[in-house]
Amino acid sequence: MATDIDRSDHPVAGVIIPLVTALDPRGRPDPPAVRPLLAHLAGAGVTTLMLAGTNGEGPLLTAGAVRTYAAEVSVMWRELAGASARIMVAATGTGTRETLERMERLDGLDLDAVVVLAPTYFRHTEGELHAHFRDAASHGRPVVVYNSPGYTGNPIPVSVMRRLLDEPAIVGLKDSSGDAALFAGFCALTGERPGFQVAQGVERQLADGLRAGAAGLVPGVGMLAPALCVDLLKAGRHGDHATATALQHDVDRLAALFGVRPGASGVVVIKTALHLLGLCPPHAAAPFLPLTETELAGLRAALARIHDLVRPHDPQPI
Repeated sequence: MATDIDRSDHPVAGVIIPLVTALDPRGRPDPPAVRPLLAHLAGAGVTTLMLAGTNGEGPLLTAGAVRTYAAEVSVMWRELAGASARIMVAATGTGTRETLERMERLDGLDLDAVVVLAPTYFRHTEGELHAHFRDAASHGRPVVVYNSPGYTGNPIPVSVMRRLLDEPAIVGLKDSSGDAALFAGFCALTGERPGFQVAQGVERQLADGLRAGAAGLVPGVGMLAPALCVDLLKAGRHGDHATATALQHDVDRLAALFGVRPGASGVVVIKTALHLLGLCPPHAAAPFLPLTETELAGLRAALARIHDLVRPHDPQPI
């Protein structure tokens, strides 16, 4: 169901849900198992999904597994969300060659954009980062650059993004750096080229991101309470920053769930929470391990504290 806030068909406009990858107990993609979550999101007015990102465990999945999942999920999502549905898939490689190979494996799928991160493991110069994204842009699909230096180790500076504005295929940026000044610099670039937009990927900075000029928000916890994030975006776009700030406090309450397993990726926590709410399986790709009994008890207690924000659809035992 589309809402009045979805007035742009730009890939990074609106609330973008970084969808988990539903897996079976053997770690294989299980697209039908995510349908309850997709219905939950569509019913709240979400129109855009990002697959195979951080929450989607993309770097841990083979290119073939990502394609299989994206092919089936995209069909389900367009059926549920209707004409406003938009879908992006992340192509994450250690270097440019692997990134391009992952992009090629997505050929033929009905996607609105491919999300491309900086290379990982090695540290790279600005010239090398520019060349990496330039090569991705030459593949033929719209590209959204994803700045996630905490994972890649290669922060993308404004200077590189400004050079990339010369590449028509690069249509947007998702920034998860948490650097407010850097984010403001990225947003300023939107005035330098029509059609280029920026999305805020840090959950605790959604309202601030809208004030800085973000076109979109990418909250992982939006899978738990999508209507909350849609309302926050709507308030920010309408200039009601007081309401957006109040709703941000509720988003922060959701994000506190990740304290169940501090210092680690939140993938297992979010998947287990979604499972307890009856929305998808809890299984995660190796080397992720299930929550311990102590962690699970902590998660149940944390969910009880935010029962006003999330309610079980069909509670699952675990």
